[in-house]
Amino acid sequence: MAVLEHNNSSSFSLFAACSYNSSLSEKDYFVGIKYENESLRINFPLGYKRASTEEELKKDVLNLIEVLSSLSDANESFIQNQKIAHKENVVFPIHAYLYLIKDFLTNGYYFEKEVVYTKSSNGKANWAKTARQVKPLLQDDSVFYTEFITRKVKHNENELISQIHQYCVWESFSKIGWLFSSFIPVKPRIKFNKSLFLSIIKTKLSQTFNEKTMLLFNYMIDVIEFLDKSSESKNFTYGTNEFEYIWESMVDSAFGEKNKTKYYPHCYWEIDGKKYSSDQLEFKQSALRPDTIMITDKGTENQKTFVLDSKYYRYGESRQLNHLPMSGSIIKQIAYAEYIEKKENRGELKHKSKAIYNAFIMPYESRKADENMKFVGFARTDYKTGDKSYYKIKAILVDTKWLMENHNRNDKMIKELAELIERGM
Repeated sequence: MAVLEHNNSSSFSLFAACSYNSSLSEKDYFVGIKYENESLRINFPLGYKRASTEEELKKDVLNLIEVLSSLSDANESFIQNQKIAHKENVVFPIHAYLYLIKDFLTNGYYFEKEVVYTKSSNGKANWAKTARQVKPLLQDDSVFYTEFITRKVKHNENELISQIHQYCVWESFSKIGWLFSSFIPVKPRIKFNKSLFLSIIKTKLSQTFNEKTMLLFNYMIDVIEFLDKSSESKNFTYGTNEFEYIWESMVDSAFGEKNKTKYYPHCYWEIDGKKYSSDQLEFKQSALRPDTIMITDKGTENQKTFVLDSKYYRYGESRQLNHLPMSGSIIKQIAYAEYIEKKENRGELKHKSKAIYNAFIMPYESRKADENMKFVGFARTDYKTGDKSYYKIKAILVDTKWLMENHNRNDKMIKELAELIERGM
């Protein structure tokens, strides 16, 4: 089954192309879209709920693309800087493809507009040109025109820029048009020629000041650059083998404080009487830091601080104990909370918390429509005794699809998670 055939082939099943919980298998951690060797594969992350209809599934794929792209800058090891899946692959400019499809479905093909003035007995007259170019008839001291100079706008369909746009639209539909419809445009006759295509587009780009047209041309350039790098290969890949960074970013985006650096523990060396902080050393990026700091009732006497550690672990799906966070993660959470407590006690933070809590946030697929988060237990260490709230690190499961659809900061979600952590025994 070739790339183009899945738009029209009744035998193609989008459901069959999808796999879930890809990270449940230690052999494949890839999350995203991949087309290789005439086979389409869409891998959803741990805990992503299966769609029941094709329309819902298409929305899920678009949701997956949105999350991968919107959080791609969250960690420098993500899509832009990693060789995705295989070293020979190049980054697939999926937003260029999506834009060209949506623009075509709304506006059709791009054509250069040409204004032509002709003599005609009907149409809107250009009186200045008519008076200069058409001889009037005189009758009873009155002036009559039987023909006028009228203005018409013609679309020049033979312009190279139009043919190049048609090629880019066809290329976009051939790869991901199945997300929108079974329609696929006819392949244009013009053959792919990178240098010619780019020369024409960049010339036109320098001559326009229309923002929409400029955006269209720039996305066409992205498609052409990709085609050249991939040698017009039908294979394409968009995704990551490191979805744990996306999981961390979603949790932080939905629940976290923007400025959390003041909660980071800092280390330093003192050599020959001179102090060197971790910020000055090459290993500063590996310094301990909490993933997410969530605060409720901020600035009041009821303020509570939650130290959240996002774990893209398999426990929510496997329910195997060896898929829970281990000793190192547990001890680090207690250390983070102690550090925050000491800073508050020393007056180094603006407000003091009534209580500090710890929690691990892991993915799962909820089986209940009204249950998007679930408490499943807690971890402790025997070297810390007492009843401090942060000595128990609560394990909270969060429905993956729900979080992917609601990863922007939401006070209602924060309140719900805070109450769940506080109640968890």
